Amino acid sequence: MKNKTLVLIFLTLLVVFLASQFAFEKKTRTFKTELIQLDTTTITTILLYPKSDNQAEILLKKEKKFWAISKGNVTNKANQEAVTSILRNLSLIKTKRVAAKSPDKWADYDVEETSGSRVKVYAGDKLLEDFIVGRFNFNQQTQQGVSYIRLVDGDEVYAIDGFLSMTMGQGFEAYRNKDILKINKNNLMQISINTLGATTTLKKNGNTWTQDSGPVDSTTLSNYLYGLQQVVGNAFADDFENFQSNDLLYKTLA
Repeated sequence: MKNKTLVLIFLTLLVVFLASQFAFEKKTRTFKTELIQLDTTTITTILLYPKSDNQAEILLKKEKKFWAISKGNVTNKANQEAVTSILRNLSLIKTKRVAAKSPDKWADYDVEETSGSRVKVYAGDKLLEDFIVGRFNFNQQTQQGVSYIRLVDGDEVYAIDGFLSMTMGQGFEAYRNKDILKINKNNLMQISINTLGATTTLKKNGNTWTQDSGPVDSTTLSNYLYGLQQVVGNAFADDFENFQSNDLLYKTLA
């Protein structure tokens, strides 16, 4: 009798153990450690609906030599470094943990369509990913950031390491190219300066610069050329009457 009782106890414990293992494995399988994994070379279009722009649509489109950006009737070259940062983040998004599993918790993590930053990624006409990036937390002690994300067709909210909320949540101005002038001063051989109808010409001969009236002060010229290397704009007159044609503005920047 004792042996029979021990056998029954053993079998009961075995069943409980196997059931718990099955439940654990099932729970593990449903947890997506690699939430988004994309081949960025196939991406042709990215639609952003950033929280900072009240979810207004921003279109990033891959051209032959660069990425273009559009919002409403305005089209410009995109900031290529900003696009590279977006693509780098999209290449692999790993989850840290599941933060919530039901829609009633979405508001807590800003992953509703009206509170988060939605992102749609396309390869041609094919939609690759559609997700919403929400709240961002930064731990001062560990110096690590955590972003919250939800796939549009899912209920779960995932916590991921990094600054995805900041990368994807910026407005139109953060993604457009603001370079007005970008040159290598060492390649310059001649500069013509027109001031109130009077033109002054600077010419380079070897390592020496001269102007119409004679030698050029090397320190003054060095400072002047340094300022020409990169000139960046801070604001844009998108409604300027001479640039009503966005195609003209686009071709100028191309």
